[in-house]
Amino acid sequence: MARSVIGSILHGAYGDLYEQAICLKHYAANHPEVELKLFTATKTRLESFRALDFPFATVFDLWTEIENHPNISRFFQFQIFDGELNRDILNKLPESILAKFDRTRNKLPWVYMRKNRLTPPPNRYKLTLSEYGLRELDKVVLASGIPEGVWRKQTINFLWRYRSSQRIEHGISSVGQKAQDELVQSYSAMFQRIASEFDCHFIVCGMKIVTTEFNRAITDNKFPDFGLDLPPERTTYLKGLSWPIELEIASRSTACCGNASGFTEGLWLKRGGNVVLMDAPLHYLAKIAYHRMPYFGLNRPLALAEAFFNRSTDAYRRRIESILRRDEKQNLKQR
Repeated sequence: MARSVIGSILHGAYGDLYEQAICLKHYAANHPEVELKLFTATKTRLESFRALDFPFATVFDLWTEIENHPNISRFFQFQIFDGELNRDILNKLPESILAKFDRTRNKLPWVYMRKNRLTPPPNRYKLTLSEYGLRELDKVVLASGIPEGVWRKQTINFLWRYRSSQRIEHGISSVGQKAQDELVQSYSAMFQRIASEFDCHFIVCGMKIVTTEFNRAITDNKFPDFGLDLPPERTTYLKGLSWPIELEIASRSTACCGNASGFTEGLWLKRGGNVVLMDAPLHYLAKIAYHRMPYFGLNRPLALAEAFFNRSTDAYRRRIESILRRDEKQNLKQR
């Protein structure tokens, strides 16, 4: 019996692609009668996500190759109402291919993951690095200047993501966001206090990145060239060389924390939880509540209320220190 061939286009920000891919891995595993063909909306995303292993798909290519696969019977498509998807891709496809998309229902990865208990996903549905990705991992570690032996001590990953007040970015308003300088100062003081008690190394993502013509598309041109006030010998700034590989590096840290973004969502999914969300925009928290998504443990009313109203660095520091102390106890038990 011939398998039904289904296509899907990974599109949007990096976090969107990551969540869509987890959903599609689950879908393929639970529909063995289906052959899945994956495409990406941009060449940059295609090249970046080759670092991930997609054994559940027989094709992984750019959307311009869709017409070379006439055996695709239909598309299982997420976020079909997305403006960029429609403007940059769907409006350029012939009617014969458009007829294979259901353009009446807007499937959301958040809803699919909640309904199929993928928050966080069991290990069999998590995304891992491909053979190419494993080779690139060593290159990114070297290029980032991550000290040899850093994983033998406690590490803290921090992701900076500040949203512009001039526009709504990726559907999230910046209303209620603290001033940038205030956040930099408070985060610096918080991490300095943690460093005074714990022998830890900081791995910072999304800061001290100089945007050039070479990396503009990779970094989405949204990261600052300044950093935190932390001891240089204790701090490594990742350079935005590869979203999936830097997610892998960050996930290996003892404690992970940061601002709301696809990266911190990806970390939460990959680590199975245990990521401290800091100063999330009120609009983001409202969307989490509306879609009943348990990211960062926010399905618990008290946790959601704290995220809305208790936005102090002291609260974040206590949670990070709690993770570090649990890690210390586990290490003592293993000795």
